[in-house]
Amino acid sequence: MDQQASQTILVTGANGYVSLHVIHHLLKSGYHVRGTVRSEKAAAKVRAALPQYYGSQLTTVLVKDLSDPQAYHEAFDEKTTGVIHVASPVHGHSEDNVRDLLEPAIKGATGILSAVTTMLDVSKGLRPGYVYTEKDWNPTSYEEAAVEKDHVALYVASKSLSERAVWDWVSKHTPSFDVVCVNPSMILGPHLDEVESMETLTSTAALLWSLVDAPSIPPLEYAGYVDVRDTAAILTAAFEVPEAGGQRLLAATHFDWQTTADLAKARLPEAEGNRIPAGNPGSGEKAALEHIYQVDGTKIVQVLGVEYRPLEETVIDTFKQFFEVDKKSKDKK
Repeated sequence: MDQQASQTILVTGANGYVSLHVIHHLLKSGYHVRGTVRSEKAAAKVRAALPQYYGSQLTTVLVKDLSDPQAYHEAFDEKTTGVIHVASPVHGHSEDNVRDLLEPAIKGATGILSAVTTMLDVSKGLRPGYVYTEKDWNPTSYEEAAVEKDHVALYVASKSLSERAVWDWVSKHTPSFDVVCVNPSMILGPHLDEVESMETLTSTAALLWSLVDAPSIPPLEYAGYVDVRDTAAILTAAFEVPEAGGQRLLAATHFDWQTTADLAKARLPEAEGNRIPAGNPGSGEKAALEHIYQVDGTKIVQVLGVEYRPLEETVIDTFKQFFEVDKKSKDKK
């Protein structure tokens, strides 16, 4: 703990769903954290989520242009020993794929690396974001992504293209610091910040809410998931474990909608459980293994020593928070 107390970790996109959990995990581990934000409103969100740490262990800094290495000048100090790069454009409506998503994601990833080169001596910069392993890559090219109409496909392409840009940058510049790329699959789990309403929730955790009041079990499109709290632990461990240097790591464990529904109906109060379709209880994992790809996230455990929490914990903790938000919203009406 004493060693961590003398170190400051820079976390980009501090007000985001994943970033807040990463910051919280670092703070609990004893680190000081400096989070980048793009507006005072975003800084206020960080302060509200972690008031007990703000001003002592936690500070924020305004960085409006993540692609400009010089914009990080105020973000680094003599105690900064590492960077966890989480900030990236989120998927949604895009008028111009290149301008709105691809270029910001790619230039943001290489921009922070350039900043680390000039402002930090030795540390680790991290990004966040058939049985797939670390040997597999999204095959979508930059040219294909530039005209992609499906926003989810565009988003995941931006993540892989920005990671390729990171490794190209590392190959070209051979930096004195280690780079680790962590690729989480679908991220679920409770929010650390206040959720105002289920209607306005935009994080991937909101996908769980799509199961509520659904007429049937949704089709399975994503075979892997990782809890947001595990993601925070993984990113912290990737900074701390020397063996992680130079590696790309997939963070994923099994997910399917049927098992999720089974767990929710078994553990939630009856009134809430009744809002979730029954489907074909007990068939989830077998059906998923037969009909969709899987993701091998075991390298995370082997290299970093971080164990994935069970799906049941993720599902119940998240639904408890979301049903409470839903109840409060209805009480206000």
